[in-house]
Amino acid sequence: MTKLSSQWLTDGILDFEYKKYVLLAYLQHVREEFNKHVLFPHLVQVREHYDSSVTLKESQISMRAQFPKDLTGVDPAQLRWIYQNTHQDGAHLEEIGDILEFAIPQFSQLMQEGQSRYDEVKASLKIMPIGIVPLRTEEGYLFVYRQSSREATIYRYQVTLFDARRERIIQTQRIDSMRKNLSTTFENMKVELTRRYTQLPNPATYMVESPREYPVNETLLPAAKHLMAKYLSKE
Repeated sequence: MTKLSSQWLTDGILDFEYKKYVLLAYLQHVREEFNKHVLFPHLVQVREHYDSSVTLKESQISMRAQFPKDLTGVDPAQLRWIYQNTHQDGAHLEEIGDILEFAIPQFSQLMQEGQSRYDEVKASLKIMPIGIVPLRTEEGYLFVYRQSSREATIYRYQVTLFDARRERIIQTQRIDSMRKNLSTTFENMKVELTRRYTQLPNPATYMVESPREYPVNETLLPAAKHLMAKYLSKE
């Protein structure tokens, strides 16, 4: 299963064993993708499933707490009253609760695995400016360079507003791909881009270098954009 619907919990048959089968098939697929360092959009989707499951579980607990309780005794050791719920969940709500109890730790574990791999990728990257950095760095070019293949994928970037975590957002558009050699340096690539795209006569240009051949769109580019956002915030 390549994708899990946002309505997976209530779609189709509401049965614990069936939902467990559906969930485990999805988790197995995502884990296989993580093992190949294909991290996005899977990591974001797993986090969304985890957050929505936790929210639903908390809502169920909150709903139960609102129902009246009977006073059944006292706990002398803790000096508190003992109450018993008078409300009993229906069969459907109980089934959903059991599914969520199983699903939440599964989502949590896979999310941690994916985040760990993503952190490893980001830690392996290096960023540096190419040529002289102009005063205006809100737009320019981003080179994503893989050492092993000597291939540089070139993007035009633009910095937009801050996100919820108060980090800058880097938007990119792929414009070219070049191979680095003795005659084609990063500085030469920048000069060529300046000649080709005259609307940016003195562009800010940065290179993010990776020692490994990670999938570009699914892993390397998101990591490079995150690294660049942090780098620009410090300038």
